[in-house]
Amino acid sequence: MTPLLHRARRVWRKIRWEALRGGRGRRKRILTVPTANGLLSFSNQDEHNGRALYVQRQWELGLMRSVMGYMRDQGLLRAGADTMIDAGANIGMIAIGMLKNRWFAHALAIEPDPDNFALLLRNIDQNGFGGRIRPVRAALGDARGTVDLERSDVNFGDHRVRGESRGAALMGEETRGRVSVPLRTLDDVVAGGAIDPARVGLIWVDVQGYEGRLFRGARAALAGGAPVLAEVWPYGIRRAGMDRDEYAAIVGELFERVIVVGAEGTSFEPRDPAAIGALFDELPRPEQNAEILFIPRAQKMGGGPI
Repeated sequence: MTPLLHRARRVWRKIRWEALRGGRGRRKRILTVPTANGLLSFSNQDEHNGRALYVQRQWELGLMRSVMGYMRDQGLLRAGADTMIDAGANIGMIAIGMLKNRWFAHALAIEPDPDNFALLLRNIDQNGFGGRIRPVRAALGDARGTVDLERSDVNFGDHRVRGESRGAALMGEETRGRVSVPLRTLDDVVAGGAIDPARVGLIWVDVQGYEGRLFRGARAALAGGAPVLAEVWPYGIRRAGMDRDEYAAIVGELFERVIVVGAEGTSFEPRDPAAIGALFDELPRPEQNAEILFIPRAQKMGGGPI
């Protein structure tokens, strides 16, 4: 396809999205389109993920490709590590995309929101990955129980676990509807699936500020040495109930290296984990965040499933 034709098709899809999208007074629909991440179904009410999938026909594919290339070049892809974990899987864009592009053979996809999870199941099935992607409906943290999930009505990738906030609500969160969802630790989920952490090659995390608590409940899972791709979003971290020092402490305990990843994987900047708190100063506005590749501290592993 020529660049001109590609641009023309994208413009046409933008026009079509305006006709198909949901919102107040509009009909709710599930749209299904072929994308570079797989054949994906999503809600026309989702003005962020859904719009991107419809118009661009891909989701974070450049970031995925760059991260996998960096891991290969740095010797971080381990033999036999054929499984990835998608924590905060949404409707499956990452897990399905990873398998479709043959970066991994199996995946564990974990998503708490009931509507997103229903679409995750549908997308796994319609891409033929029913035997290769294991879906789990849960939020991930450092305890077992239930939590309230704040649900955005315009960005279905921005549903967030409500914590004891350490910061003011500046993005309208207080007006969101909520739903109670199960809370588990990543270690529980991995153990329940009899997954050997040594076979996990990458943990992709998108949990909207709850990363610190997820890390705290993932010590056994991280012991396998799999790199973790997760964002640092200071505003979301504080809203989820963790301050800068607490977050920095858990990162310093569990990870020996951190690499700041530029937009779409255009650069990789190694930093000392002890300096992770500096990102809270570098990203002061509510919408600012940075993607980080976290490299776990080396640990002795026993054989077999945990």
